[in-house]
Amino acid sequence: MCFFQKILCLLAGAGLVSGARDSGCPRVCPTVPREPVCGTDDVIYPSACEMKRKNCGKGVNLAGDDSGLCTAANESSCNHRCSKDKDYVCGNDGHTYLNPCFLRVQTCRTGVAFSHMGACNNISAHRENCPVDCNQAPNDGPVCGSDGNVYQNSCIMKRLTCGQGVVRTSKKNCQTTRHCRESCWRNAKPTCGSDGVIYSNSCRMKSKNCGKHVFEVPMAFCLSQERTNGVPQEECPTSCPPGNEFICASDQMVYGSQCEINLLNCGSNGKRKVLRTDPDKCRNKIAKCSKIKCDDSVDEPVCGSDARTYASQCHLSIATCFKNVQLAHLGECTELLKAEDCPDDCSDAETSPVCGSDGNVYRSICDLKRLTCGQKVVPVALHNCPTTAACNLSCPDDPNYVCGSDNKFYRNACQMKKENCGRHVYEVPIKRCLAGFQFKGCQKICPTFYDPICASDNKTYSNDCFLQLENCRARSMLTIRHHGKCGAPTDPVYNYLF
Repeated sequence: MCFFQKILCLLAGAGLVSGARDSGCPRVCPTVPREPVCGTDDVIYPSACEMKRKNCGKGVNLAGDDSGLCTAANESSCNHRCSKDKDYVCGNDGHTYLNPCFLRVQTCRTGVAFSHMGACNNISAHRENCPVDCNQAPNDGPVCGSDGNVYQNSCIMKRLTCGQGVVRTSKKNCQTTRHCRESCWRNAKPTCGSDGVIYSNSCRMKSKNCGKHVFEVPMAFCLSQERTNGVPQEECPTSCPPGNEFICASDQMVYGSQCEINLLNCGSNGKRKVLRTDPDKCRNKIAKCSKIKCDDSVDEPVCGSDARTYASQCHLSIATCFKNVQLAHLGECTELLKAEDCPDDCSDAETSPVCGSDGNVYRSICDLKRLTCGQKVVPVALHNCPTTAACNLSCPDDPNYVCGSDNKFYRNACQMKKENCGRHVYEVPIKRCLAGFQFKGCQKICPTFYDPICASDNKTYSNDCFLQLENCRARSMLTIRHHGKCGAPTDPVYNYLF
């Protein structure tokens, strides 16, 4: 070892340098998903990955929700390292921000909350210009809407969501368009898609199927489709029952049965064939993966790339550890060779919003089957889709009135979302709902001017009149703490675009 290396080792031992790049320090961060985070250095970052990358070896970690960091209440300066990436988001103040990180900064400074993805649509939903026919509309799709759904083109999006103020957003905000323009490596790792087509790798499979629900399945499925016209051969199974063995294989993975190995070798013709090997070679992997413990009471099924349904993401992570099984989609796996039941008409189906495994919300189960025929989309838990996430929530009764994009007042944001299950109704500046509003039980109409005051319940009211109405409705004795919004800085910094 040279003298310079010895010095580095001594400094690393003293904690003055990291000695070598931390294996947990990423060199490149994915563009999606990007959820702004607060670091223990009281700085806001575009994502957890960016925080680790920019602070490699400095000991900066994620700040807990109860830390008080990156919040105006803690008198934070709301420092940030936001990128200049264009990923417009709308705040409940009616302003459009460059990306979620800049909105997070303004949340820290003034308490502004997230309204929806995409630029703000400040046109009243009741005055929205909605197309009647889209037969001659330009094919500019697929389009990712601010409601989280994917549409064939912009015209169809406006027609189907008339009155909901849905706007076009970045493709990376929707599940089936997230990888549309992704640059893929040229590495050859053949992947079988659920459409029965073999792709050079999983990245190309996703990018080639922009807007479609195509996911990875066992290679045996594609081979059986090609060679036997959909009829599986006995030596080429498309799935295996759960196995409880620990078979060490030549690809350094551990399988639960010989069937799983046969599944991998289907169509290999002796090339790169996976074989059983010395069990001692997998001893460390077995010990490591066996330590993962999951809560068996959690019922959130997911489908793995091995066409097997797992009880939860945690249970899938065990299979990932043992044999590199990846997430195919949320919800239970479908039988790959079973013909789908595709209804022709759903006009009589009862309306009950359904969240699909493709990330879209459908009016009913019937509509899901009709509109996704052949794509093997299944219903998943409602909280997995933006417009159905609050459908089953228990909302607080606290009065924190918000104005919805449907120009109606709601007791709080949770109630607004729950009452509009499956619809794109979002929070807008409260002044849009002020004109002529009248509370039930208190016969008084408040004026339309906006002169916010902070009351003794630490809630912001639009003006004195609304505070009086709250005292009338709740029979409370709230008083004015100060004029202006609660927690608002004296010199607000404007991060919004328009």
